[in-house]
Amino acid sequence: MTLSNFPNGVSSFGVPIVGPEWIPIPGVGGKVFFVDSGQGNNANEGTDKEQPLADVDYAVGKCTANRGDVIICLPGHAETISAAAGWDLDVAGIHIIGIGNGADTPTLTMDTATTVDVDIDAAGITITNIHFKSGYADIAAAIDVNAVDFTLRNCRFTESADNENFVICIQDAAAAASDRITVDDCSALQDDAANTHFINFAGTGKGHIVRNNRLQGDWGTFAVGGAGVITFCLIEGNLIGNIASTSDGCIKLAATATGMVYNNHCAGAAAQANGVTATACVVSQNYYGVISEDLSAILDPIAT
Repeated sequence: MTLSNFPNGVSSFGVPIVGPEWIPIPGVGGKVFFVDSGQGNNANEGTDKEQPLADVDYAVGKCTANRGDVIICLPGHAETISAAAGWDLDVAGIHIIGIGNGADTPTLTMDTATTVDVDIDAAGITITNIHFKSGYADIAAAIDVNAVDFTLRNCRFTESADNENFVICIQDAAAAASDRITVDDCSALQDDAANTHFINFAGTGKGHIVRNNRLQGDWGTFAVGGAGVITFCLIEGNLIGNIASTSDGCIKLAATATGMVYNNHCAGAAAQANGVTATACVVSQNYYGVISEDLSAILDPIAT
């Protein structure tokens, strides 16, 4: 996929075009900044893809809140962060987009400390098509969400090597400050035995959406859910495989959490048919299969 040389290239009503399909980048009303670790330099303005910036955190500092600014990570872009808030996304309304597939997907490696993370500290942040890779043992949480309306789309989470892992991939704030988290069309391969959650809802957020994700890992607590009393959530269309021998190990919400949980296909190592627990939610058409059994998954919870 190629990019027009915005702002000097092709645009439509001021919106830069991604080719060859000629797809406008969604939500662009402000500036577009390009980032490329291969040829970038933070002395550049960054608005020309031929003179990009070197890293995302610096590009964030050039954005203006709620203007619709976009940061485009060019194919092959690679960064490493080594401390808490290595990416501090603290400018409201920005969209980070990775361009590339497979090995060319822009990659963020986290290493050096268990506290290294990406902080979502402003409202309306969106991240699309970024590969998050753990490079250190027992990183507490890859993404720490402390603001409303965070969206993560088409991203993936992997481990660089044995014993280099994200204990939690996505962590919400312990209060209502992180309403309306959306995690859509993402994937995870997280098989370290120290892992606890793919996404942990510890707070009281409203309107979270976890949809169409492909999650395979060893999560000793459960893959999706948390002790926080979330409300009006939507958890649908996910494929979840948890190799941990954990009851309710795929989706588990607090007893009074509300929303809809449906059409999720789950598998676990625990030999029971309760991979999904969402007591106060509308629950429909979820399936759970035991990994060690050569049998088709069954409806879960079982209709009575």
